[in-house]
Amino acid sequence: MAGISPNIFKEYDIRGRYPSEIDKNAAYRIGRAFVLSQKAKKIVVGRDFRWESGQAAEEFVRGVLDQGGNVYDLAVNSTPAMFFAVGVRGFDGGAAVTASHNPDGYTGFKLCGSNGILIGAKSGLNQIAALADKLKPRFGRPGKIIKMEIFADYFRFVNSLVDLSDIRGFKLVLDASSGSGAQLADYIFVRSAAKIIKMNFRSGDRYPDHGLNPMLAANQKLACREVKKNQADLGIIWDGDGDRCIFIDERGRFVEPYYINCLIAKIILARYRRARIAIDARLPVGLAQVISQAGGRPVICRSGYANIVQLMQRKRILFGCENSGHYFFNFLLSGNNKKNFIFGDAIIPVLLILQYLGSNNLALSEAVGDFKKTFIISGEINFPIKDFQRLEKSLIRKYRQYRQERLDGLSVYADKWFFNVRPSHTEPLARLNIEAVSRPVLRGLKKDLIKFIH
Repeated sequence: MAGISPNIFKEYDIRGRYPSEIDKNAAYRIGRAFVLSQKAKKIVVGRDFRWESGQAAEEFVRGVLDQGGNVYDLAVNSTPAMFFAVGVRGFDGGAAVTASHNPDGYTGFKLCGSNGILIGAKSGLNQIAALADKLKPRFGRPGKIIKMEIFADYFRFVNSLVDLSDIRGFKLVLDASSGSGAQLADYIFVRSAAKIIKMNFRSGDRYPDHGLNPMLAANQKLACREVKKNQADLGIIWDGDGDRCIFIDERGRFVEPYYINCLIAKIILARYRRARIAIDARLPVGLAQVISQAGGRPVICRSGYANIVQLMQRKRILFGCENSGHYFFNFLLSGNNKKNFIFGDAIIPVLLILQYLGSNNLALSEAVGDFKKTFIISGEINFPIKDFQRLEKSLIRKYRQYRQERLDGLSVYADKWFFNVRPSHTEPLARLNIEAVSRPVLRGLKKDLIKFIH
């Protein structure tokens, strides 16, 4: 058999075009190699809605079975459902067959071991790649496929964190982006006391499809319009595999995840005083201040699912967040469970915020208003770039009089501003984020940096 393209093995996952980069042979070999690398007998598998993922999942499962592993099949389901299942049912590992928010034509694999930590290039993915290229025929007894559902377990878990009766009276616009998070979101929100308007949940849907990345303004327009049209309390848009969400306030305006992070940190710390909260290095200044003022302890780490989950598990951190709409929760948050297991989730943040808004009789714009006035941010600015190291060295020289850190790309701290520039781990891009004490300061620094980078 032909070998597998090394280009599909990224820092955090496996991703590529189907079938030119990931074909049936590659998916089958990855399935077998995954069982070998984890010495796994029980593996839970879910996938997104894509035709490409259906093809890849079928061959991946065949590889797992041929290697003697049993597959617990979640069928089309969100990525959080797979990670949650690993933790709550104690599987040896899990696989979400998904290309997340990539455009049509892509598929991929997010893999984890029994600890729920996403397997990345430095934590086992290179071993899987090597094993997949050197497989020999196996003639042992194949494994079995067992159909399963996880919705009831998940419902019990979220209900231990948020009483769903507390969100009575809210009107919500929920946009699933025609993605694999639709079923789990539907299961939870139809059991809540909220009135919901569903968009792109597929069944009987009257809304046109849009892209799978909710951070792009073009993909927010319809939901923003529906929030205003229906006088809803807020809107939510999930990404293609249901592990990220963005918020739209009652006026139909997108709320940067940075400000949502500030709000959820405040909510968590009202329950768990002095808790540590993991935040990524892209925009740490204002968020760290919010956490400290609320009695918590910020822990800054590299962005990326694998990095944050690993740090949170090692330090038994209860909550973590990224500035891309990813939120991370520890099973320790549930009073009925003492297991130190972390998974990313995009439904619990919505429930926590709704409960907070209801308890305090606030609109979302009011709840984040002070954060938006105090902490001025640029939003992420992306630059096509081939040689990030050259750019980084130039910026180090240009800003050598300021405090610098290189935890995740380059972070530069001044009295009135901060910026971080880092390479994308999935695309040939440099990503720039800026914080400042005022809009004029931000505009000046932003103009200078854009000119310099170009």
